[in-house]
Amino acid sequence: MTPQSIIDEVKQSGLRGRGGAAFPTGIKWQTVLDTPSEQKYIVCNADEGDSGTFADRLLMEADPFQLIEGMLIAGLAVGATQGFIYLRSGYPKAHAMLHKAIDTAREAGYPGTSVLGDDRSFELEVRLGAGAYICGEETSLLNSLEGKRGMVRVKPPLPAIEGLFGKPTVVNNVLTLAAVTTILAEGADF
Repeated sequence: MTPQSIIDEVKQSGLRGRGGAAFPTGIKWQTVLDTPSEQKYIVCNADEGDSGTFADRLLMEADPFQLIEGMLIAGLAVGATQGFIYLRSGYPKAHAMLHKAIDTAREAGYPGTSVLGDDRSFELEVRLGAGAYICGEETSLLNSLEGKRGMVRVKPPLPAIEGLFGKPTVVNNVLTLAAVTTILAEGADF
C-alpha cells in the first residue's frame, strides 16, 4: 500500500483518537504526510495517567507487537523514520515486554534501517515518562521527550506541523495505534 492509501483507509474507517480528544486519526496523519520535512516522528502516548485506567498497559503487556505494528504502519504512512513510546514510569512489566518485543521485531526485520529489506527505515525506542500527570497532554509530553520541563505548549502550531524537535509529529495513544492494525487487516468498513 502507498502512504496515501494507508491514510485513506484510516480516514474511511472513521478512527478517532482513543485518548479522550477523539480527533480524527486520518486527518492528523494526512497533515503530517502533507507537511514537508526531512524528519518526521511517531510518538505513542503510553503515559496513561488517569486513575484506574489500565487499557494501554493491558495491551502493551499482552500484545506489544500490535502496538509496534501500528507504529510502523503510522511511520510508513506519514514518512516518519523514528518512533518513541512514551511509557508511564510505573509500568515496569510493560517496559520489559516492550523492549523484548522491539528486539524480537528488529531481529525479524521490522523496525530498523531497512523495514523488511525495503529502502524505508523506521527506528523505535521506549522512553520512560517523567511521572507527571501533565505529560499525558501531547505538547507537554513532547517537551518531556525533548528533555524539557513538561509544560503545555501554545497551539498553533499543532504538533502535526511543529511537534517533536520542531518537526511534523503524529501523537496517538496506544489504543489508537493498535486499532490501525485491525483496520488494515479487516478493511475500513469492519
